[in-house]
Amino acid sequence: MRAASSRWFVLPFLVSLVGCAGNTMVPSGEADVPEIPGVDAGLPGDDTGAPPLMCPEGQTRCGDACFDLTSDRVHCGSCERACNDGESCSSSSCQTSCAAGQTSCGGACVDTASDPAHCGACGTACSSVQTCAAGACQTAAMCSAGQTDCGGACVDTSIAPAHCGGCGRACAPGERCTEGSCSPSACPAGQTRCGSACVDTAGDIGNCGMCGRSCAAGESCVAGACQSACAAPRRSCPSGEMTVCVDVSSDSANCGACGNACSMGQRCTAGSCACPTGQTACGGRCLDTRTDAANCGACGMACAAGTACSAGRCACPTGQTMCGTRCVNLQTDTTQCGMCGRTCPSGSTCNAGVCSTVCASGQTQCSGRCVNVQTDAANCGACGTACAAGTACSAGRCGSSNDARASARVITLGAAETTVTGTTVGATHDGPTVPCGCTSGADVWFRFTLTQREVVYLDTAGSALDTSLLITDSSGAAVPAQSSAGNNNLGLCNDDSGCGSGAGFTSSFNSRTAGVLGAGTWYVAVGGCGTGAFTLRVQHLPTTLGSFFYDNRLQGDGTTSTVLVGSSRIAGTCGGTASGEDVRWFVTCGARQQFFSLCASDGGTYTRSTFSGTDFDPAVYIRSALTGSETACNDDGGTMGGSNCRGTGFGADSAGYGSRLNNVTTARGLHGLVVDERSGGSGMSYTLRYIVR
Repeated sequence: MRAASSRWFVLPFLVSLVGCAGNTMVPSGEADVPEIPGVDAGLPGDDTGAPPLMCPEGQTRCGDACFDLTSDRVHCGSCERACNDGESCSSSSCQTSCAAGQTSCGGACVDTASDPAHCGACGTACSSVQTCAAGACQTAAMCSAGQTDCGGACVDTSIAPAHCGGCGRACAPGERCTEGSCSPSACPAGQTRCGSACVDTAGDIGNCGMCGRSCAAGESCVAGACQSACAAPRRSCPSGEMTVCVDVSSDSANCGACGNACSMGQRCTAGSCACPTGQTACGGRCLDTRTDAANCGACGMACAAGTACSAGRCACPTGQTMCGTRCVNLQTDTTQCGMCGRTCPSGSTCNAGVCSTVCASGQTQCSGRCVNVQTDAANCGACGTACAAGTACSAGRCGSSNDARASARVITLGAAETTVTGTTVGATHDGPTVPCGCTSGADVWFRFTLTQREVVYLDTAGSALDTSLLITDSSGAAVPAQSSAGNNNLGLCNDDSGCGSGAGFTSSFNSRTAGVLGAGTWYVAVGGCGTGAFTLRVQHLPTTLGSFFYDNRLQGDGTTSTVLVGSSRIAGTCGGTASGEDVRWFVTCGARQQFFSLCASDGGTYTRSTFSGTDFDPAVYIRSALTGSETACNDDGGTMGGSNCRGTGFGADSAGYGSRLNNVTTARGLHGLVVDERSGGSGMSYTLRYIVR
């Protein structure tokens, strides 16, 4: 009906215009030509030669003018479509009032934020070179195709949220601009926007399956479909903005009834909140009254300080006893020593449940004794920590106390052999480099002092350890080699004795060495291949044993000749006080036979008489350093198998006084062989035949 009335209103207006033209008539066949919005059909006979009218973007030519068909009351939606009185044109439709964000200006609904004819207010028009942006006229910018000048900035009004569909037309917070229209932002995955809210149409009773579809009272929305109320034991319970169907017999948030939530740690079982098996609800918490010290055996039953809850009973920790309300250690507590109520006297300590006197500084009480655990071998580092046999406690650690040369263990030499034991277990190496084997590993040290020049013999006979020996002076320098002593090694070192087994030696790996040393302090290192316990044996013979001492050691089979001089210092059991003595030395592995002779039949000789009439009667004897005593003595060799023991010189020696020690078995170690004279005094010449094995 509105379109018909508009046509009858426009027709008289056009007739009047034709009448004014005078000579122009509208053909009857052209009066009802349809109008096409935006196309200027012109008037018949109108041919001025002027260029056709070009309308700005967003406007349409109606006759000789351009109009915005979205807001013009006379041309609302199309040319000549006028709105009735009291109506305005909004979004190309005649409406009683303007849409939100628009203002009625002269009966037209316009956006004063962007309308150049009503910029900021009705009737405020911008110039032809300006645009309206945010309700203010601004100089237009040169924008590229698809963009619009909004306040001097070129924007794409199809996507710009601040200028959505036109300059200054801003979208509301949370909306986005799509194809020039504001629309709500996208909802999270699994939800749909219904109005201003994002909902899960699979379970929302107000939007079940689609926006606006509400379920009836008592129904629930399940998988986007309205269903009857949940079947028992399930119920419809609110959950945020939704109503969910839950099993109130097991749901901990709706246990037994909607909204009845179980306490932390509880479970919903058969519609009742309960703690897991083995736990009890105490103060809204599930806990184990068998072990909880604040609720031991029952809620609120707290254990005393220092006690623990075990099997629902308050008890003291292992090793402690309850005395009154305290847990104490009866082994160390001075107020409860050994038993509850026994208090140690002032100044005492409780050790192993026994009150005892306080030890001095630097000492510790161990089994009722005050000891220094830094040095006590039975309590090394701590009470009861005993060092192994042959080791010592130093700085609270079991090991060899004579590990370093500076802490060498003292050996006091006696007249006979001196024996000491030791171990290299836990020892380190300390000492010079020498050419013998097994001397670069762990070793321990000993020292002895000589008051005069002596022959010293050392061995490790009987030791299980594969040992080595070396000797240094007091400065730590290795003793020079002594070829006269039969040892060409620096330090007189020796690895293997070569004696085999027997006479005290248990292996060829036992060591032995000997040499002539002067007065002073000497150091002996015992090492070996590996570590272990050992026995060190020391023998010695002073060079002042007789009136004259020979440094060269007797070895093998040979002879030596000289003359007896001086006065007597010792005598054998078979005589020998008339003259000075010659002393020579040898060493043996033991249990071996030795041979010494002055008899001509053996290659030896002696002077029986001199031109002046002096007669000599020799004697030969052996002294052992192992025992410090004589082991054999012979005056006349014939008694020991000599076939010709007569001497040389003036006068006959029918008796055969030459001495002979035939196949004498000697013990292990160092020995002194003495050639002496019984009657004639000094001056006897002799040649000694010897075989040392």
